[in-house]
Amino acid sequence: MALDTTSATPLFQQLAEELRKALRAGEYPPGSQLPTEHQLCGRYGVSRVTVRKALEELSQRGEVVRRPGKGTFVADKKFQRDLTSVLSFTEMCRRMGCAPGARTVKIALEPPDEEAAQELGLKKGEQMLVVERLRLADGVPVLLETTRFPEKFFFLFHQDLNNASLYQIVKEQTGVVFTHSLKTLEIVFASYQEARYLDVAKGYPLLSIRSTVWDDSGENRYLCQQLCIGDKFKLMV
Repeated sequence: MALDTTSATPLFQQLAEELRKALRAGEYPPGSQLPTEHQLCGRYGVSRVTVRKALEELSQRGEVVRRPGKGTFVADKKFQRDLTSVLSFTEMCRRMGCAPGARTVKIALEPPDEEAAQELGLKKGEQMLVVERLRLADGVPVLLETTRFPEKFFFLFHQDLNNASLYQIVKEQTGVVFTHSLKTLEIVFASYQEARYLDVAKGYPLLSIRSTVWDDSGENRYLCQQLCIGDKFKLMV
């Protein structure tokens, strides 16, 4: 397939667009490897310099990932996360066309630290419910989520939270709908245990999203920390 050498559009941009069309058509699915530079040169009748510039353009836009010594790979689908709204992981997956999933790692009643007690409005001696779950998209781990609830939500202790939406369960059981949140973002590095759950290397960069979430009344709230595999998310503010 030859490119148009008479066009005012540079050859590398034409090639980048041709490759982009192939990505959109599903010719190269996420995670798959693109043809080698040599193969692309032959297929499109261009120089290696042109191929490298085209791949660099796609790389800068996050459409492909270049791995020295291994080749160029199609970037995995990124989850779009709107930080200005309250949206459950389940709903986010459905909007992206992915099957949401969850696996409960831990559920327990624990004494809160001073900060959590203040945020949750707990009285002295009161405990909080801690739920830790691995969240999956199409069966693949994408984040580790820890939520902390006050006493009103202790009924969750007896619920099956595997492959379930906490928001939906809370709404059905109590009528509470969470609508507001305050978020803090930080880059952290996966511990040994976190890396095992998320199937990444120890020390892999993770995006930590700490949230205080509440409803319209301000009386019902919970705390959440999500450790997201950084290169699987695109944040919008």
